[in-house]
Amino acid sequence: DAMRNIKSLAFRSIEQVDDEVITSIFTGNDTNLESIDLTGCIRITDVSLSAIRQANKTGMLRSLILSGLKNLTNIGLETFFTPSIPGLPSPPMLRKLDLSSCGREVVTDEVMDLICKASSIKRDTKTGEYTLPSSSQLQLSSMGGGLVHVNINGSNCSDTTMEYLAATSVSSLKELDISYAPFITDKGLGYLVSKVGNQFNKIKIWGCAQINEEFLDGHSRIHDPNLQIIGAWIKKGNSFSTR
Repeated sequence: DAMRNIKSLAFRSIEQVDDEVITSIFTGNDTNLESIDLTGCIRITDVSLSAIRQANKTGMLRSLILSGLKNLTNIGLETFFTPSIPGLPSPPMLRKLDLSSCGREVVTDEVMDLICKASSIKRDTKTGEYTLPSSSQLQLSSMGGGLVHVNINGSNCSDTTMEYLAATSVSSLKELDISYAPFITDKGLGYLVSKVGNQFNKIKIWGCAQINEEFLDGHSRIHDPNLQIIGAWIKKGNSFSTR
């Protein structure tokens, strides 16, 4: 099976790549893919998500880039990351996630809750079964798992997602893009920065005029040059400009 030898699959902005193409690649194949990039393949729908999860029986998938796939739905993403569905492998334990520009109503706190928890799923070395940690175990489980790179540019996510990331990715999260996500506030972003470790080194906040001096001049790592905040806005008179 040739697919077992492939570690990375990328189709970027290829209009001809649709559900039929993706399904034909994955149906009947248990893959060892670690990375899938379908950026800009605008004809792809939830059908492809189902085929990808079905083929991820080995649980190797760590990077999933679905940027600009506006035909995905909120229900499709929730189903993809919901654990313990009969007949389906466990949802992928991702380290890199890009759901940018998929549509504001598609990427929500509910979706991110499932994704964050899935990233902290543990596999029993004796039985091979995957288990989802309880809420009280999430902080500890994130020490060995969790998301590393997250792009939810243009999403409907709020401070609740910042709490999910803080609970599950405290020792893993390095980069976060929340550009054009209007419901994430100074308080939520500040909470995240205060909880995750010093490996967290880049935040992109383009188009987030609601993120102001309360966070920019008051977060817990204000004097740490290793934390980059890119795209900050400041108000000058009646207009805004980048910081």
